[in-house]
Amino acid sequence: MLTTAYLELEWKDELLQWDEKSTGIYDLYFKQTEIWTPDIVLKNGVKKFEELGGDFYYLQLKPDGSVYWWPFQVFQSKCDMDITYFPFDDQFCNITFNSWSFSKDEVNLTLFSGGLPVDYYNYVENSVWDIVSTGAYASPESEVESEVTFSLHLRRKPLYYVMNLILPIILLGVINLFAFVIPADAGEKMSFSVTVFLAFAVFLSIISMQLPINSEKTSLMEMYLILQLTIGVATIAISSLQLRFHHRRPKRTVGRFLRGLVAIERCLRCKRCCSQSDSHKNGDYDAEDDEIDWNDVSSAIDFICFWTVLAFEIAIASVILIMLSNKVEYIL
Repeated sequence: MLTTAYLELEWKDELLQWDEKSTGIYDLYFKQTEIWTPDIVLKNGVKKFEELGGDFYYLQLKPDGSVYWWPFQVFQSKCDMDITYFPFDDQFCNITFNSWSFSKDEVNLTLFSGGLPVDYYNYVENSVWDIVSTGAYASPESEVESEVTFSLHLRRKPLYYVMNLILPIILLGVINLFAFVIPADAGEKMSFSVTVFLAFAVFLSIISMQLPINSEKTSLMEMYLILQLTIGVATIAISSLQLRFHHRRPKRTVGRFLRGLVAIERCLRCKRCCSQSDSHKNGDYDAEDDEIDWNDVSSAIDFICFWTVLAFEIAIASVILIMLSNKVEYIL
């Protein structure tokens, strides 16, 4: 997490006191390197390990020995992210400062009494994240190290990801169904299926670049894309077999299993009522009823796969929506 902020620190140095009435001096300014300063560092930083401030910072000194220091810095800290509900996720990040060389008996970091722990002075809104709440706490007395932690509750703004990722992925899922609508004679069935599959692969790579590497949590969006890729592979495999069946020689006999698929397809289409099975048992049927060619097999595969994939898509979308609704209820 990259944060631009400054800290307000105050301590009292008994060796830097004077009489303001006799001297007429009400405050003094010293550079950071000219007087003693606590060696405060960002404990959970991910860049170069260094103390706060710099040579060009000035500290304000009061007659009673009070020293005021406002080090401004760009803090790059570690934040463990839970990407399960990306892009509708909340993140809880901490920024921890401590005194590296001194113990708590020597330098004890505490918070100011009263007031907000995090001030929004000159705060500029981020285009990706909203700050929901802030907090701060100091280390308990039982710990040896003296440290102060500032906590940020962040919420991602999902509009960009909804418009550029989620809606195109949903539309691609709908388009993927039409692979079973294109006739086998059209000659574009395989190319259409492969194109949709590659489009899902591109969106998966885009989402992977948007998310941090995390083996403990998996985004629901990534799981949905992997399922869509699985459906795409199945669509390509089924289309290959279907084209193989469609171009078989008419003299080859249609097997019992494929005849069963055609019977199911005709029953679902109501082209042939399922109740006619009783008349078949009695032998009261025409020979034309059993005339099944490879075009019928190809059409039956398209029909059954279309409705099967559609039901699977609805089931996947329902599960993801239920999980997201539970997340929204938790937030509210």
